[in-house]
Amino acid sequence: GVPSAIDITRVGSSGILPVINTAIAHKDAGVGMIGAGIVHPPFACFEKAILGWCERYGV
Repeated sequence: GVPSAIDITRVGSSGILPVINTAIAHKDAGVGMIGAGIVHPPFACFEKAILGWCERYGV
């Protein structure tokens, strides 16, 4: 796939959460996908990521 990233600062400043596509594969090979959907991660994940980034880089 194409390398991509979510800009934690843009999520933090806008408050708009990204949409994540999910899929669940069957435990037996060859059966295929048994579920799919979308999810919005909790905003707290991005708050913690921003705080960690600031600590690491002294911002």
